[in-house]
Amino acid sequence: MSHSSATLTSDPHLSGHPTLFTAVWLVQLRWVAVVGQWLAVGITHWGLGIDLPLVPLISLIAVTASSNLLCAYLISIAKKRIAAASRPEDRAKIDHLSISGNWLGAIILLDVITLAGLLYYTGGIANPFSCFFLANIVIGGLVLSPPWTWSLAGLTFVCTTWLLMAAPPLEKLGINFDPGLSFFSVPKQGILIAIGTCCAVIAYFITVLVRELRRSESLLIEAEQQRESAQRVEALATLAAGAGHELASPLSTIAVVAKEMSRKLDRTEGESWIRRDVDLIRSELDRCREILQRMKSGAGEAAAEVMSLVNASELVENILTPMRQPERVETVIEPAVRQESIRLPLQAVSQAIRNLVQNALDASEVNAKVALHFEGRDDSWLIIIIDRGRGMTEETLRRIGQPFYTTKDVGQGMGLGVFLTRNVLSGLGSKLEFESQLGRGTTCRVIIPRNRSNN
Repeated sequence: MSHSSATLTSDPHLSGHPTLFTAVWLVQLRWVAVVGQWLAVGITHWGLGIDLPLVPLISLIAVTASSNLLCAYLISIAKKRIAAASRPEDRAKIDHLSISGNWLGAIILLDVITLAGLLYYTGGIANPFSCFFLANIVIGGLVLSPPWTWSLAGLTFVCTTWLLMAAPPLEKLGINFDPGLSFFSVPKQGILIAIGTCCAVIAYFITVLVRELRRSESLLIEAEQQRESAQRVEALATLAAGAGHELASPLSTIAVVAKEMSRKLDRTEGESWIRRDVDLIRSELDRCREILQRMKSGAGEAAAEVMSLVNASELVENILTPMRQPERVETVIEPAVRQESIRLPLQAVSQAIRNLVQNALDASEVNAKVALHFEGRDDSWLIIIIDRGRGMTEETLRRIGQPFYTTKDVGQGMGLGVFLTRNVLSGLGSKLEFESQLGRGTTCRVIIPRNRSNN
């Protein structure tokens, strides 16, 4: 059962336990079946006055009822253990150990066998209630794995064959085959082929349908998580843009005052330490301006800039100029790429690729080089960033690009660089790919589609 199904019940012990919820639902359905079987036997025997072999019929119904009592008892124990467990992982483990998919599959297989026994004493496959064979396959397909569903279909076919061969006639019901018909007669073989085909078709389509429903549900959950992450990042971006605008004014005032102080110091012979402090203030102000510009860019202002024709050399210059250690980046541009231009938002793409290059530098040893290659493809530019750092685990590689996920030390990054980079590039129809191995570094590929009409 899907996770969302667990929310359909009001029992708080079942929340987050889909298998346990399925077991509760199945127990309730089996009680309905038990009541229905009692009514059918009672109406036929006492209401219609048709003699039925009550002992075997009541025994088979009792098997279903007793097994259902056992199921209900196990479910109640699981609920108590879940309620007593303090940690979520402990609660999930209780669900898995006490009420498993194999456990549910065995219960439904038992229902198929008991139904076959009831039909054996009430006219065999000619009894209209034999259609419940197919209902068991549908129920199994909804709550069990495909192997279990196909097992139910196979057992149903075996039971049908057995009923056609061995079920004694019940002539008073008037629903029997001609007693003279052999098992290989056309009517019985037709029934066998029809039921076998129905079992296979139902098993196939129910498993395909459930698989697609679960896949769609998984995609919806993933999309909802991405939407929530995007909303958080949007709120952060709005805050960053607002902070940038609000801080720009006082920083401009400080810059004017610092500049005036510097001019007065130039006209007088002030203390050298005062002059150094004023120069430090001005340099830190320039750094603050750069940080604010990056905040605005990350908030999306640069992404909305006007598109312009950009060549690879110009893009490289814009990528490396603001960086702290541009000398550590070895740039290679293929001649074919160097001679052409494509239409891009220069500042947005520069900032996006700069984030990737800076990450490569941070992941590398001190003074180690990082490669930045520009290569041409038939319909795109391929920008490759290669480092020989510590590399990434499979878990990191899977989660890279998620907002607020970072492997850097506290205070070294917020985990938004790759996320914002991916957003900018995807908005341009570009692709971002990572390849990494522990101890062997990381290769990042940016594929930017080429607009030939702008060359």
